[in-house]
Amino acid sequence: MKRARALSLVVALAVVTTVMAQTPPGSSAAVSFTDARGALISLPAKATRIVSLSPELTEILYAVGAGRNVVGNTTYCNFPADALTVPKIGGFSAKTISLESIIALRPDLVVGNVSAHGGLAPELERAGLRFAALPTTSFEDVYATLELMGRVAGDRATATALIASMRARVEAVRERTAAIPYAKRPMIFWETWDEPLMSAGPGTFTGQIMEAAGGRNCFADSTADWPVVSFEVLLARNPDWIMAAESHGEALTLERLARRPGWSALKAVKDGKVVLLDGDIVARAGPRFVEALEMMAKVLYPTLF
Repeated sequence: MKRARALSLVVALAVVTTVMAQTPPGSSAAVSFTDARGALISLPAKATRIVSLSPELTEILYAVGAGRNVVGNTTYCNFPADALTVPKIGGFSAKTISLESIIALRPDLVVGNVSAHGGLAPELERAGLRFAALPTTSFEDVYATLELMGRVAGDRATATALIASMRARVEAVRERTAAIPYAKRPMIFWETWDEPLMSAGPGTFTGQIMEAAGGRNCFADSTADWPVVSFEVLLARNPDWIMAAESHGEALTLERLARRPGWSALKAVKDGKVVLLDGDIVARAGPRFVEALEMMAKVLYPTLF
């Protein structure tokens, strides 16, 4: 159901999104589009004052040439470097975000995610602000949101070129691993947390990257995004690799894994195949996800990449 819902949102965004006139950048033509909630967002002109409530959306805005228009973002928005100098309106979750700070910045558009920020929409709209929920749950979502932000706030040609480049790089990875039968692809256990033991399900962006990189997600059969799993099930599946974000590194050294009861029996631990990756790149559904895909593919298939 989650995947079907996400697909329908992508289709809606790609099909219903419209620009009311084909005019050069910087013109005053009105812009209208439908967001991930199905809400119609109308602006009198391209957005020039934007508040981003999500690190991945901040990266998208800068990538399509709209970075100069970002007047506010979160404390987690650390890429590109220019995003660090922008006034902060709080953290990522809705409860940490300051509505007063957003209102004071006088944005003509506030962008966020449906699940994390959709609940803020009524308050933002009561304050006379436009809130747009943008989808970023799949590769296609990212492409659609890049295209949309290029039209609405940045440079359309820049967005189009970037999307074409990203698609080509993703396809290049898939082509190099296409001949490897699924059953022979290395199995990856992604450790999200250790107490309780948590992994990444197939619906997460991390799960999608694992599969696209030519790996098999140890918990691809999970219906949860971040399933709590048992060591007994993990041992039965016996993954070839254990991976995690660098921020989880202290818990995932070989020395610490060897001290966990029973973990020395895991193939990945015995073979020393424990890898830490940049969490900002692997977990963010932004333009850098291709880097994460290539990075993981090189770990799994060093002779192919």
